[in-house]
Amino acid sequence: MTPHNICFFIFPGVASYDVAGPVQALRATGLDRYNVVLGSVTGGLVESDCPGVAFGSVPTASVIDPIDTLIIPGGNAAPEAANDPVLVQWVGQLARRASRVACVCTGAFFAAEAGLLTGRRAATHWRFCDELEHRFRNIKVERDPIWIRDGGIWTSAGISAGVDLTLALIEEDLGIEVALQAARELVVFFKRPGGQSQFSTLLSGQIADAKGPLQDLLAWIADNLQADLRAEILADRVGMSLRTFARNCVAHTGMPPAKLVETLRVEAAREAIEKSDTPFESIAVRYGFGDEQRMRRAFVRQVRATPNDIRTRFGR
Repeated sequence: MTPHNICFFIFPGVASYDVAGPVQALRATGLDRYNVVLGSVTGGLVESDCPGVAFGSVPTASVIDPIDTLIIPGGNAAPEAANDPVLVQWVGQLARRASRVACVCTGAFFAAEAGLLTGRRAATHWRFCDELEHRFRNIKVERDPIWIRDGGIWTSAGISAGVDLTLALIEEDLGIEVALQAARELVVFFKRPGGQSQFSTLLSGQIADAKGPLQDLLAWIADNLQADLRAEILADRVGMSLRTFARNCVAHTGMPPAKLVETLRVEAAREAIEKSDTPFESIAVRYGFGDEQRMRRAFVRQVRATPNDIRTRFGR
């Protein structure tokens, strides 16, 4: 079969993993499936955001057709670099020659400046969602998806989400079996559970941000997941009205009480599922779900994977 031609548009300060991750995913399909070229305005070595790491590139003017996919990586430097009219002009020229365009992380800022995202849905690194939304009012910025496809334009969340996006491109090009094999080679989920708001790291920061009675309550909840944890019971425990408690809960954790409790239960149950062979029904009761079916529904809501998926993928 004819290899797919992939062109990366890189720039000084590009995030090294935004390039290396997708390239490695493409290579995991076999050396004859994709032709990959890194293009920059002037060609030559392009310094990344990682000290000592640079990428060899060809001048964008020398990139020949066809371009099946243009991939625009990002990095902390991208939002500012996207103000450079020369860079944006080249992005636009390459995009017009490409069958599809994929933006990794803040690479979306280049696409936005080039007018490629006008009227479209788009994702980017969670830390830059507000800036993208503020600078480009005609883009519908979505904060949770790992990646989004809107027509021929694909955008992804930050850093490692570029690998998720690339696996989706591989699936479209070569089918699900090749994409699955690439994911296995990389030792990653083929379709990662959850969105950007992956709660393990996020929740720990939110709990640390809580103060006084609410912080104590969150610690108590984590130790008593089997208990009746309805919002009105929790509000009474901290001596607040239900409305005040709900408002404080959202302010300090970003979640209403019911979602917070479910998140903590899923987090604890997930660890038990990964580290033991305990039957799902027993885990469901231990962590307050009541039964296995309720736990399964909670997992699908929270991490977009079933308990069986988690144990199969991560169980010891």
